Amino acid sequence: MSGPVAVERFPSLRSFGGFFLVVVIPTVHVAGGFFILDFLLSGNYTWGRTLRTFVLFMSNLVLAYEFVYRDLQARHSDWSDQRLLKSVLTYSIIPFCVGMAALVLLLAVTRLMK
Repeated sequence: MSGPVAVERFPSLRSFGGFFLVVVIPTVHVAGGFFILDFLLSGNYTWGRTLRTFVLFMSNLVLAYEFVYRDLQARHSDWSDQRLLKSVLTYSIIPFCVGMAALVLLLAVTRLMK
């Protein structure tokens, strides 16, 4: 009978050496910000699009809380709440706003090209 695997033995393997935190999470937030603002500006509010956008928004919130805030809190127990919130800002909120800004920039460029 095998026992449970100790997660603490391989903390860098669990987070892929920071790749997940630095690359994957901001990329998902950029895409989330882009598509959520696209929905809000489109004016096409069907039940299907509304539900998909709501699920995307909630998944961005869960990603920010569970995989940024709580993961860093578990790995760095000596960090203050202020430093943890700055990490959420850096890895979640700023990329989300960058995605929104990318859509606004794309809209501005396409209107100038007309």
